[in-house]
This record gives sequence, structure tokens and C-alpha cells, in this order.
Amino acid sequence: MAENPMRRIEVEKVVVNMGVGESGEKLAKAEKLLDFITGQKSIKRKTKRTIQPFGIKKGEAIACKVTLRGERARDFLKRCFKIQNKLLQSQFDTYGNFAFGIAEHTDFGIRYDPAVGIYGMDVCVSLKRPGYRIQERKIEKKKLPQKQRITREDVFAFLEKEYGVEVLEE
Repeated sequence: MAENPMRRIEVEKVVVNMGVGESGEKLAKAEKLLDFITGQKSIKRKTKRTIQPFGIKKGEAIACKVTLRGERARDFLKRCFKIQNKLLQSQFDTYGNFAFGIAEHTDFGIRYDPAVGIYGMDVCVSLKRPGYRIQERKIEKKKLPQKQRITREDVFAFLEKEYGVEVLEE
């Protein structure tokens, strides 16, 4: 029997974030590195409030991020899961989204350069099913039915089948 196409799980978007903690040369290097790794232009993230003990002022750019969708997102996830193919159940929320970190950018096969340093990154993944548009459209916005929502177990099975990722208990 054929699988129902409306039950198929897809990657909606992948957000890659590099928090540097300060603006200037360090942020510029991180931005350039993120552009190279993802193949897409990154944007700067600004602080929301002043934190004096860390020397951070409101409105100062201290991080950069990239949002990947479609084929770029799937390719980037494949590269990430070659580096880290085990995830913990605590990294998943109730709606099937998950996040994990990559400790060093050198894991992507980039040579270490002492002038650049080592940067880590956070990868956040949002999943969806066909038909999710009804909760975001402008006209006749509706709630998503319970049976159409993605559960944690659905995501575990999807990651195992598509990417060969093992989900571990704590």
C-alpha cells in the first residue's frame, strides 16, 4: 500500500547560529566562515539589552546566523550528521523540532588557521508536513489538526530512515 503523501515529513528550515559575544574583527571572521560553510550570506544578530558584566551594549552585533531552506537545508543536514550522528531525546521539543551544536568549524574539513581561531555553532531544525500552510496563511487561518502534527516518535523514525541518525535516551 502506498504511503499517504500528506503524512510525509519534510525539512522546513535549518537555522545556523554563531554566537561570538563581541562585535568587530572576531564577528567579521565568524561571518565569513559561516558564509563559506553554508554557501549563503549570513546576517548579524544584535543584542536586545545591555549586560554590563560582559561588556555588551544594547543594539551591538554579537552573533551571525543563516536560514537555509529546501535543497540547501537537506545538504547541510547531511554534512552535519556525518560529524554528529547521535542526538539525545532532550534536544527535541514536543512539536518535532530539534537543535544540536557543533563544537568546532574544523569538523567540516576546513583547515585550522591560528589567525581565525575556532568557532562553534548551533543548528536548529524545523520540520513540517504538507498542509502546514493553513496555520500561517493570511486568509482563513486555522489551527492544525492534532493528527497532522508531528510527534517526537515521528521525528525519531524520520531521522533514522533519512539520515541514519541514532536518538539516545539520557
